[in-house]
Amino acid sequence: MHPTSTSTDHSRQATDLARFNALLSTSPSATATLIAWVEERSGRDSVSLMARATRRGAVMTPSPATIAHLEVNGPEAIICRRVRLMDGRRILSDAHNFYVPSRLTERMQALLTDSDIPFGTIIAPLSPRRDTLRVERYWPTDEAPDEKQRLPARLLRHDAIVRDASGVPLCVVSEVYTRNILL
Repeated sequence: MHPTSTSTDHSRQATDLARFNALLSTSPSATATLIAWVEERSGRDSVSLMARATRRGAVMTPSPATIAHLEVNGPEAIICRRVRLMDGRRILSDAHNFYVPSRLTERMQALLTDSDIPFGTIIAPLSPRRDTLRVERYWPTDEAPDEKQRLPARLLRHDAIVRDASGVPLCVVSEVYTRNILL
């Protein structure tokens, strides 16, 4: 399907996006949800997402709110990992992930630094869960769809705290999902 859609396509896509949003909002892992979503929509039995680093080496300072959500009170390091989650050449989401490396194993820390493996896959042994902080829907808008309206590049944003099984905050993540999740 092309990014230019009919009103029927828009209605179906809006329904699909609402379903994806509901799944993501109730899932302990965005990575697992995205993999299952792509498998379902593509008909493939196995999907392997890649986390391609963007702005590698760029220094980003966490906001006071992020520091508070991470429950960091002292000189504990916080690292930002910015990636695009990709299925082949398709960008599914852009993610900014502020995490506390001391709360992860050395192996997990190395994988986050040196691999294209998604954060959720790396920390899966910690039985993570997500607490959604904010959901912002960029599409559909309240305006009536135009028959020739292009599906926008950015559809949905989720901000969340990811915690380990005991409730310790591991990271604060902001994910922006692209139209490729619907194509």
